[in-house]
Amino acid sequence: FYWHGYTSVYLEGRWVKATSAFNIELCQKFGLLPLEFDGRHDSLYHAFDREGRRHMEYVRERGEFDDAPLEAMLETFRREYPKMSLGGAEFGRRDFDAEVDAEVGGRR
Repeated sequence: FYWHGYTSVYLEGRWVKATSAFNIELCQKFGLLPLEFDGRHDSLYHAFDREGRRHMEYVRERGEFDDAPLEAMLETFRREYPKMSLGGAEFGRRDFDAEVDAEVGGRR
């Protein structure tokens, strides 16, 4: 996924990275291990899922931003995901849970 993000949190005098994208329900649906966050160590996606299959790899570090670089993100999405709807009346009104269920169901 291009432009996957995480949050950097300043705790006890240092910056710590934390991925907050998946709640426990999504972890269960996708067969992922939930991430632990102890406030001292980075909490980034696991490389492997519950079954030991390759799940995630951070390939390109784009830096940190005070605000999401939306125009650059949309440019990348248009190029890399040409079938993705990025605008129009449907944008923002899709059923994310239903799409996850369809994706997970399609991989079984």
